[in-house]
Amino acid sequence: MANAFETWGKKYGLLLGFLVGLAIWLFPVSAAITETQHKLLAIFGGAVITWVTIGVNFAVSSIITSSLLYFWVGNLTGQVKNGVLVRSTDFALSQFSSASLWLLLTGFVISIAMTKTGVAKRLSLYLIKLMGRTPFGAIMAASLTNFIMAPMTPANTARTAAMLPIVQGLAEAYKAEPGKSNFGKALALSAAFGGNITASAFLTGTIANPAALSAVVAAVGASMYTSWSYWALAAAPTNLLILFIAAWLLIKLFPPEMKEVPGGIGYVSKELEAMGPMSGAEKRAILYFLIALGLWTTDRYHGLNSTMIAFIASALIYFPRIGVLDWRETQNQLPWELFMYFGGVLTLGAALMQSKAIEIVIKGLLASLGLHSIPEMTMLIILIGFTIFSHMIWSTTTAMAGVMLPIYVGIAQAMGFDVARFCLPLAIMIAYALFLPFNTMGNIIFLGTGFYTVSEQLKASLILGAIIWGLWIITAFTWWKVIGLT
Repeated sequence: MANAFETWGKKYGLLLGFLVGLAIWLFPVSAAITETQHKLLAIFGGAVITWVTIGVNFAVSSIITSSLLYFWVGNLTGQVKNGVLVRSTDFALSQFSSASLWLLLTGFVISIAMTKTGVAKRLSLYLIKLMGRTPFGAIMAASLTNFIMAPMTPANTARTAAMLPIVQGLAEAYKAEPGKSNFGKALALSAAFGGNITASAFLTGTIANPAALSAVVAAVGASMYTSWSYWALAAAPTNLLILFIAAWLLIKLFPPEMKEVPGGIGYVSKELEAMGPMSGAEKRAILYFLIALGLWTTDRYHGLNSTMIAFIASALIYFPRIGVLDWRETQNQLPWELFMYFGGVLTLGAALMQSKAIEIVIKGLLASLGLHSIPEMTMLIILIGFTIFSHMIWSTTTAMAGVMLPIYVGIAQAMGFDVARFCLPLAIMIAYALFLPFNTMGNIIFLGTGFYTVSEQLKASLILGAIIWGLWIITAFTWWKVIGLT
């Protein structure tokens, strides 16, 4: 299904996006909407279709939207001078200098350092050796490894790929046969789900998180609610609980055919022995990550920007003699395509919010549906559930973040809610791409192991998605009230 959709999208997605944008531009609007706002809504509508269908490369989509912002929209207010539209480069490229955008790149540098030096693999093996003597323990070992690695690996796909050989090795040692072993199903599904759950726990857990938060910062500026430490405070405890519940659920859905798995420990011991003692590069990589993590977790006290903390860690990682990486060996591994994509997404999102184009449309929709007076907590609970389950139609959380967060910001502005406090919980939900293989690359990676089917993933994810929604509702009425989020 995913392949057919992607093939169709690549063939017709750009044309469909153009037609949707044109239809919005030709559609008659009220006098309350200015020409500039109308143009921005047309660009946004066409862009959304292009992103969902992946009609063109993500970086190319940003080149197109930024060009339209410069040549067609020109500026935020529709200013004309001597009868000619004023065109501003600062307007068309405004968010390419966004701190969150640069966190994307520098976070990847830290991720590459942890992977290339072997730290990530060694950490995984030690945890599995410590906990992996029972089916539940083996699943939790893999899940907790994911959780510990998440703050230092915004490349969620890379983190999932790093877990793949560990999971496959454990399954082989436990004689779990693909397609037949219940333990293999539970283990592989937990790894796929775990990549998404742990990505939600930390701002640097996946690329989509800082992109989502950037929409909030563009609308109302940085605050306590947009800091690394506050995201972790709000998201990590519940996500840690979700990991345990996911493991329990999978064991119930797919009861393992064995009670103990001693063979797996032998495999892990052999892998650790093959790695040998910890190298100097590994020790330095750990030190630089701990420096970054220590500064990130205390940013509410010292006020240092999360991106600049990642910059100093990256500088140490690349520094001659004391570093662990060379720029030339990593430059092609950095996500330049996503850098371009989010630069364009954030620029378009900022223009929509600053011009209040989205706000006007949402106010009209809320009024027509009779929802303009709905309480904030009720609206938040509804949108949390919507965000979790709407992942089923998305092929990437990065595109979802770029589309949905500006809309959520517009809802908050239209209904008079505190934008940062209302949107942070919804940004935390962006990572839950649990349902189908095409929702995220990590799902595709573990489907490729052959341990489970698409229908088995969908069945388990629908149950888990409902549980996750319920846990976040409880969190909204308890923990988030304690920390002042709701």
